[in-house]
Amino acid sequence: MMKRFLTDLSLDSLKGLAEEAGLKPFAAAQIAQWIYQKHTDSVDAMTNISRDGRSRLNAICEVDPIEVDAVHGSSDGTRKLLCRAKSDGAIVECVLIPAGDGRTTVCISTQVGCLMGCAFCRTGSMGFTRNLTQGEIVSQLLIAMRGSENPVTNVVLMGMGEPLENYDGVAGAIRIFCDDSGLAMSRRRITLSTCGLIPELDRFSREFDVKIAISLNASSDDVRNRLMPINKKYPIAKIMDFCHGYTKRSRHRITFEYVMLGGVNDSESDAKRLVSLLKGVDAKINLIPFNPFEGSQFRSPDSSTVEWWSEYLYNCGIQTNIRASRGRDIMAACGQLAADRFSKGGKKNV
Repeated sequence: MMKRFLTDLSLDSLKGLAEEAGLKPFAAAQIAQWIYQKHTDSVDAMTNISRDGRSRLNAICEVDPIEVDAVHGSSDGTRKLLCRAKSDGAIVECVLIPAGDGRTTVCISTQVGCLMGCAFCRTGSMGFTRNLTQGEIVSQLLIAMRGSENPVTNVVLMGMGEPLENYDGVAGAIRIFCDDSGLAMSRRRITLSTCGLIPELDRFSREFDVKIAISLNASSDDVRNRLMPINKKYPIAKIMDFCHGYTKRSRHRITFEYVMLGGVNDSESDAKRLVSLLKGVDAKINLIPFNPFEGSQFRSPDSSTVEWWSEYLYNCGIQTNIRASRGRDIMAACGQLAADRFSKGGKKNV
C-alpha cells in the first residue's frame, strides 16, 4: 500500500489517521502542531508521540509529497527551489524572496505547467501535465519555511500554473495556511493571482477572504486577445464587471498586474485607457517590466517609459508600484518559471 502524505490531508482528516494508527484522538492535534507550527519534515521527530505510535504512523504515512531536487541562489538573495513529486517525479518550482524591509515572501506553484498559454510567460512553453495536490502546494511553503533564515511573512500563489484551474487543491491549501491549527497565517498576507477565470474567481472571492491579483497586461481586448487567449472567453468588460462588484463588497483592494512589453502594451494611449477602465474600482497596479527568456518574441520597455507610466498612474490617483525583478539572474522572476533542472550551479541543500 502506498503511503499517504500528511500535508495532503485536511486538519479534520488527521483525526481518522491517528485512530488508524492506534493513537489517542488528541494525537491529531500533536501531529498538526509538529507539521505546521514546528515545521518538522519527519514523523520520527514527533517525540511527544510514543515510539510505537511513531512506528505505526511511519508505516502508513510521511509528511511531504515533494522533496527538494535542487536550489539556485540569486545575487539578490532570492532562492529558486526545484521540487520533485514523490508520486511521479513531476517537477515544479517555488521561489523564496527575502526583502530588505523585513518581509520574506514565498511564491508558490499550483500546477505542473499551465493551460493558459500567455504569450509572455515561460511556464506556458511547458504545456500542461497536471494539477498539484493540496499537499504538494502546502509542502512548497513548508520547505521554504524550513530553509528560510527569517520568518516567512507573505505567500503569493503566482508561480507555475493558473490557481483557479486547480480550485480544490488550492482551496484545501489555503484553509491550512489560515487555520489556527495549521500555519495560522493572516489572510492579509496571502495573495492569489489569476488570469481572470470569472466564475471561479467570483466563487473564490466569496469563500476566501484573501487578497486577489488579476493579471491584466492590456487595456484593450485586441491586445489582450493576442497576449492571453483566455481573454476571448472572459474579455476585459467581464473582468471589470467582477471588479466593480468586488469593490462594493470586499475590504481588499484589487491588485492588477501589468507586464510591460516594449512596443506592445506600453504606449501613452494604453495608459490612458487603463485609467478609464479602472474608474470606480479600488485598485493597485504593479508594473512589471518584461523579464526576458530564451525564445521570447518580446522585449522590456525603456526605463523612461516605465517611469512615465508610474508617474501618470499615480497622478491619476491610482496606487502604483514598479515591481523589482527579484531573481532575474536565475530565471526566478515573474514569467520566467519553467521547471529548470539547474544543470549549472544547482545545489541540493536548501
